[in-house]
Amino acid sequence: MEGAVEMVDKENNKTPPVSADDLLHSFERVTGEADEKVTTFRRPGIVIASVVVTGIILIAFALGRRTGRKRSTVVEIVRV
Repeated sequence: MEGAVEMVDKENNKTPPVSADDLLHSFERVTGEADEKVTTFRRPGIVIASVVVTGIILIAFALGRRTGRKRSTVVEIVRV
């Protein structure tokens, strides 16, 4: 059977107990904290790219708003 799980023999258990350091190391690998070099090089690039994209969006919004004001029709209502 392919998905069968073997039962653990508690009397002949030769695996060492799990220590706090083992758990900490496993959690660091999962969260990516163990790879300090990779995260330090990727973060500044992400921050710089997000600042540039935000700046481009704000400039496009400001220019589009200004153009919209120039082209909008002014309606005057005069009471007679």
